[in-house]
Parts: sequence; C-alpha cells; structure tokens
Amino acid sequence: MSATFSRPPRRHLLTLAISASIALGGCAGYVDKSKTLADLPPAALPPEPLVEMPKLALPALIDSYERALAAQQNPQTRRQIQLRLADLEMERLEQLQADNPEMAVAYAEAVRHYEALLQTSADDDYLAYRLARARSLDGNNPGALDALEQIVQRNPDSPFIAEALFRRGEAAFGRKQYRAAERDFSDVLAQGDTPFARNARYMLGWSQFKDARYKAASETFLTLMDDLLGETNGQTRFLGELEKGERRLADDTLRVLALGFNYLGGAEVIESFVVDERPRTYHHLLYRALGDWYAESERYRDSAETFLAYADQYPQSFKAPGMHARAVEILQQGNFPSEVIPAKRTFVTRYGSRSAYWENADDQQRGLLKNQLKPWLEELARFDHARAQALAKEASDPRNRGKVAAQAQRQSREAFIAAAALYGEFIDTFPGDDKTPELTFLMAESLNESGQYAQAFNAYRRVAWGFATESEPAPQPNPRQATEAGYAAILMAGRVHDAEKKVQNNAEQANLWLDLKTETSLRFADSWPQDPRALPVQLDAARNLFDQYRHQETIDAAIKAAAWQPPPTPEQRRSILLLLGHSQFETENYPAAELAYEQLLAGMASDDPEYLNTRDRLQSSIYKQAEVILKQVHLTTDNMEFVAPTEEAIALLLRVRESGRSPIAATAQYDAINQLIRLQRWPQAQAELQDFRTHYPQHRLTPTLTAKAVVIYQGMDMPEAAASELMALAQNDPDPNVRRDSLYLAAEQFEQSGNRSRAIDAYRQYARDWRQPALQNLEAQYQLVSLYEKSGNQRERNQWLNSLASNKVSEPRGRYLAAFAQNDLAGQSFARFEQLALTLPLKQSLRNKKQAMETTVTAYKKVLDFGIAEFTTAANFRLAEIYRQLSRDLMDSQRPNGLNPLELEQYEILLEEQAYPFEEKAIELHEANVKRTADGVYDEWIKSSFSSLENLLPARYRKPESTVEWSDAAY
Repeated sequence: MSATFSRPPRRHLLTLAISASIALGGCAGYVDKSKTLADLPPAALPPEPLVEMPKLALPALIDSYERALAAQQNPQTRRQIQLRLADLEMERLEQLQADNPEMAVAYAEAVRHYEALLQTSADDDYLAYRLARARSLDGNNPGALDALEQIVQRNPDSPFIAEALFRRGEAAFGRKQYRAAERDFSDVLAQGDTPFARNARYMLGWSQFKDARYKAASETFLTLMDDLLGETNGQTRFLGELEKGERRLADDTLRVLALGFNYLGGAEVIESFVVDERPRTYHHLLYRALGDWYAESERYRDSAETFLAYADQYPQSFKAPGMHARAVEILQQGNFPSEVIPAKRTFVTRYGSRSAYWENADDQQRGLLKNQLKPWLEELARFDHARAQALAKEASDPRNRGKVAAQAQRQSREAFIAAAALYGEFIDTFPGDDKTPELTFLMAESLNESGQYAQAFNAYRRVAWGFATESEPAPQPNPRQATEAGYAAILMAGRVHDAEKKVQNNAEQANLWLDLKTETSLRFADSWPQDPRALPVQLDAARNLFDQYRHQETIDAAIKAAAWQPPPTPEQRRSILLLLGHSQFETENYPAAELAYEQLLAGMASDDPEYLNTRDRLQSSIYKQAEVILKQVHLTTDNMEFVAPTEEAIALLLRVRESGRSPIAATAQYDAINQLIRLQRWPQAQAELQDFRTHYPQHRLTPTLTAKAVVIYQGMDMPEAAASELMALAQNDPDPNVRRDSLYLAAEQFEQSGNRSRAIDAYRQYARDWRQPALQNLEAQYQLVSLYEKSGNQRERNQWLNSLASNKVSEPRGRYLAAFAQNDLAGQSFARFEQLALTLPLKQSLRNKKQAMETTVTAYKKVLDFGIAEFTTAANFRLAEIYRQLSRDLMDSQRPNGLNPLELEQYEILLEEQAYPFEEKAIELHEANVKRTADGVYDEWIKSSFSSLENLLPARYRKPESTVEWSDAAY
C-alpha cells in the first residue's frame, strides 16, 4: 500500500498568480482634484466585460514566474513566487508522469524547491506537507515521513494533520506495527469528516484484522460499509450505485469481513453484529461475501450452508430466494447431488407459487422467482415420478414380501403424490408454457398411481380437451397424448364411481361420477372415432345411460353406434340391438322395440342363453302395443268407438304366440279371451278358451277360465254347459270361496236350463257344505223350498221350510226368510185346522178342532214374533179367521139325532153361546189388522180383513160409497 498525497486546489494557484501580477505591476491611476466629492457623478459599476482567461502552458507559466522572481525585490513577494514556482514544478512533473506512465520521473527539483523554502520557514505546515509529497513521489518514503512527522509534532491543529496521521499510519501498517497504525488511523477518524476518514477506517479495520482482533475489525469494517451505503444517514444506496473507487473499497471491505467471519466461526456469527435486532439493508451482502469466499476456497458445503443460513434467518427477505438459489448452485458446483435435490425442494416450498412468500410478492419478485422455479419444478417432479415408479416396481417384485413390499408401496404412493403436487405447481405457475400439457399429463399419471382418481380425472380431461377450449391462447398437447388422456379420464371416472358406490348413503355422488364417466366416454368417441377403443367406449356410455334410466339418450347413443364405421362386430351389434330394444321399450315406443328384438332374435340360435329372454322381450313389446290400445279404449265415451281398436288389440295379443308359447303369450291370449268376451265374440272366445286349456293346462290362469266359460256359454245360451263348468270349478278349485260360489252358480244354471233334479242336487250340496256366508246358505234353502214345491215333494219342502224357519240369522233377509217359512208352515197348519169338521160326537171332534186351532195359533204367533209387516198382516188375518172359522164350524156342526124342536133350539142356543166368543175374537183381530192402515200399511190381508168384517159387522163395515160431483164452470 503506497502513500499518496493530495494536490492543492487549482483556485489556490490562481490566487497566487493574481497576487503576483498585482505586486509586479504596482498601482497606476489619475485623480481630478478640481472638483469636490459632491461634483462626482453617482457611483455605478461598469458593465462586466466578457474576459476570456488565457490558458498558459506550464513551461510558459513557470518562465513567467521566474522572470517575475528576478524582477522582484520584496522578500515576502519573492517567497510567494518561489512557493508558486515549487508548486508549478511539482505539477509539471506529475503531468509528465501522467503522460508517460512507463517513465521514471525524478521529483528532485521540486524537493529542492520545498527544502529551500523550509529553511526559512521551518514551521510552515504547507511546505512540510508539499515536501513530504515530493519526497514520496521521488521514492524517498522515510524522508516524506520525516516531513509529515514535523507537522504532527509541531502543530496538531494543522489542516494537514489528518493526512499526516494517515500517512504515518500507513507507514506503521507497512512495518506491521498494527497497534501503532491503529492509533494513527483512529486519530484520523477523531479529526471528523476529512477526506481521509473513509480510507482511515478501512486501514483501521485492516490493522485490527492483522492484529487478530477479528470482532473489532468486523465492527470497524461494518461501520465503513454503513458509511459507503448510506446506512447511517438514511440515504441508502445499493452496491451497484457506488462510484468505481467506492465500489472497489466496498468489495474489498466485504471480502475482509468474510475472512473475519470465517475466523470468528462462520455464518452463525454474522447475526451477532445485528444492532437493535434490525439487520442492515445490505445484510445479505455479508452472507454472500462469506459464501463466495468459501466457494472460492472450494469449501462448497460451508458456502452453501452460509447462503442457506441467510434464507433460513430471513425467509421473507427479497434477497432470500437468490441466496437460496446460490446455495443450490454451489452444491452443484461442489458435486453434492444428494443435497441438491433437498435444497431445490426447500426452495420450491418456500418460494413457489403456493407459498406465503409468493402470495406477498410483487410482479417483479414473482418474475425473478419464475426464472428459478421453472427448471426446478419440472426437475423435482420428474425425479419424484421416477422414484415413485422405481418403488412401485420394487413393491410388485415377487421377491419382496411382507413389510418390505408394504413399505415400498407406501413410499411409492407418497412419491407419486409429491410428483403430482410439483407438476401441479408448475402448471399453475406457468400455464402458458409449452411443457404445461405434457406435465399435466404426467401429473394425471401420478395422481392415478397414487389413487387420487378424482383429481386424476380432472387432469386427464384437461389434457384431452381443456387446452383446446381455453379462451386464452394455450399450448396444445400432442395428439397421441391427448387421446390417451381422454381414455384415461374415462377409467378414472369409473374408478371413482365404483368407490363411491361402496360408501353408504352416497348414491348421489356415485351417480354424479357415473354421469361424468358417460359424458367423457361419449366425448372420447366423438373426438377420436377412428380409435379402436371409440366404439366400445360409445357402447359402454350407452349402457351407463341405460342403467341411469336415461333412455332417450341411450337410444341416441346406440343409434350412433349402429352406424359406426368400421361397422360393429356381431357381438357389438347384439349389444346395440339390446340397448335399443330395452330403451325403446322403456320409452313406450313398443313398435320400435319390437323391431329391435325381432332383429336380435333373428340372429340367435334357439339354444342361445339369451334366446328365451329376448323372445320374452319381443312378446312383451307386442303385448304392450295391445295394452296401449286398450288403455285408450277404456277412455272412450261412445259404445261403438271401442270395437275397432279392441279388435286391433285382440289381433296383437294373439300375434304374441307366433314367436312361441310362453307365459307372456299365455297372458296375451288370456287377455284376448277377455276382450273377445267384451265384444261378445262368443264362438271365437270359446275356441281361444279351449286352445288356452289345451296348451296351458297347468297355467295359474287356467282355473279362472271356468268363470269365463260360464259367461261364454251363457252368451251362447248354453246354461247347462255353463253349469257343468261351474260344477267342475266347485269340485277342483283350490280356493274355497271359488268352489262355494261356483257351486251356487252351477245350481242357478241347472235351474235355468230346466234340469231341476241337478239344480236341487247342487242347492242341497251347497246348503249342506257351505254354512257360511249364512245368508247365501239360506238362499240355497229357499231355492230348495221352491224347487221341491215345483217337483211336488212336500216332505222335502217342509224339511227345508223348518230349517229356514228355525234359522238364527239376525240380518233382515234372514229374518224375512224365517218369517216366510214359518208363515208357510202356519198356513199348512191352518189348512189342516180348516179341514177338520165338527161331527158327532161333538165333544170329541171339538176337542180335536180346538187342538188343531191351538197349533195353528201358535204357528202364527211365531210369525208375528218376527215383526215382518208382509207376514204380520197375513198372520193376523189368519188368526182372526181361525176364530171365525171355529165359530162358523160350531154353528155348522152336526145336530144330534132324535132331538125334538125344543131340544134342538136349546142345543143351538148352546152352540151360539160357544160360538159367540170366537166370533167376537175374530172381529177384534180383524179390526186390529185393519187399523194398520193408519200406519200406511195396506195389503191383500188387510183388504181381506175388511171383507171379513163386512160379513161380521155389516152395519159398520158394509156401507156403499157415495160420490160427490161438482163442476169447474164457476171458476
């Protein structure tokens, strides 16, 4: 480090020159003494002339001063001129040196001038300073120091004291007297803001450093850096803003700081120099300087750790990403591959687009980060992807079992997840990059391998179609990759759907993913119809649509598949027809469904496992066509409007069996029979019914045909045939209700056909076998009463009359039939009573008569107990007639033979006395009967009571009716 001296200011030289000129020229002027001061004109400055100072060459200027020296006798002036000549000589020599850097210039003449001047002015600091400078330039450093020492010793307040101390300090530093140098440099700094302060601080730091006082040296150098970069005055400057000399000084300072930090323990000591917990604005430069020094020293790990230490200490700093990136660069330079990947991964985590740092960064910062993130994101993603694949291969290796395989599998999945995340971050950070489609595909692959099928689906779908539809101009994947991504998206949607189906109460999500799978399949087929997987995918989508009951969409998809080129295989065509048939059927387009099933059936062998099922579907399609027609028929309002469509429906129903006798064909034929009955097509209905019985003897509907046969035979006016059908039903039907009802109907039909004996047999069997329902049983007994009456079998008739009369059924019909039967039996008793004549001996015959009367009265009282109006009036009438009849019979009885007239008269009086109470009783009962007219009851028995009363009480009851006539003329 050589000593340098400052040059005197140019203006000082100019002042000296002007002073010399004044001294040489003397004073000259003219003064007019004839006028007083009052006569002088007002003072005014003349206009300043534009004077261009001549530029004199140094030799000419020196020559001028030498001539002036020779002419000047004033010692003071001469000394000033000599000083000026010394300075000019010094300037000339410096100029010569500057113009000829290779030349060795001697400053002896200048030294001589200054030494001569000092002989007369030994205490002149300026001369001592200039002499020191001249000796130094002349290579006489000891002499220069002697001159400076004079200034220090004689005048501590000299304006040149700072430089004198600085030069002395430099000399001490050169002699390795670092403590002495430190004192001088400290004294320079004590002088305040001098031109030497910055360099003195620099040298002070070096003195402390050389003295192995590294902490003190570091603090000194940091203070210097604070000064250079404006840290202390708040006018912060960046390193790049420094002037050349300042920049060089700053670089040197940072380098020596790095050395000091190293000696003090490395990067960890840097934070110990932070003041008030607030790092300097250039704090990162300290770490960088140390890190760079380590790198230059090939201490690569220490270098990288230094850069990372800053990033760890100040993760949100603007400089942190660059420092971290520098660490990675050093690790690569030092060939530490195992540490490079983790360092890059940490960088992505801290500063990537998903970090808090990125969130708070501005566009400029993000732009800088992108430059580093772009290659590393891809590199890390591909690294993890490759590692995941290797681990997956290891897990599937049959040589690895148990925990080894399980661990490899787990690690593989973790690596795939990490790779997918890195691919995703690249895509988010660089959406418009040409590699984005490819990396999106790789992300989808990673997501797939890690089991994240839903996310993989979205990624695959974007590769397949998303980039092509994005509004902003976007890079496009290669066609092959897009196709594979489209197919993979289908697989992913299917896997998610299968998984969601296994989750309880998650049907909605499962259906959503089935929709996505279907939509993706159809889109794949539309996008790449020539791909060999396109038609199978289209058919799979159609099947999914069918499973979701989206039948019209199924039809559209199946029709498109049917027209595929190249044409579908026979197996695919079979699937297409099945889907078309089923969907047309579900959408109630039964003719179209019939056509599809018919085509499908035509291509099947009869032993095909699906043959019968397809035949049934075909028959169901035809059957449904008839059903649709019949539903419309039921809505008709005109009785004749239904005939034609019903006949069309019958034709369809009977056509079902053309493809084979099956349960569906049986049902269709059965319905056809019903419709034939409805149309009263009796012969055809009877023929179809017989055909049905022939082909389906064991069919569950066959037993029900008996009732229909009854209707048909009735329609054909064949009641006995209908009755035979009913008897068969009554004997064989498993349903007891059917057997019971059929037996009763058979009895009715036999009765209608005139076959009385079979009717009686049927009613009798019914009355004995079917006690319930009770009323129906009573009806059968009633019919037996009627039929036995017609056949003249009174004994059997009375048996059933007694049964009816004694029934305990409380319903009105039961009581009615009981009253009917009792009344009939009472009538028979009355007839027997009426037929008994009073003969001699009267006492015996009268006793018999009275006994018959009591029996009859008791029978009629039972009738009265039922309270049935129809039979009550009859019973009352007959009861009255019983007494009347007995009275009449008494009067008409035989007279004993041999009575004289008096005895005969007395006998008749006795008869009248016996007959009279009976006649009075008869009148009482008849009058009670006729009084029922007041209750609105009037029937033949009341009328008969009136007739009897006319005979019994003619004065009261035999009055002719009188007719009153009038005319409306008056009105």
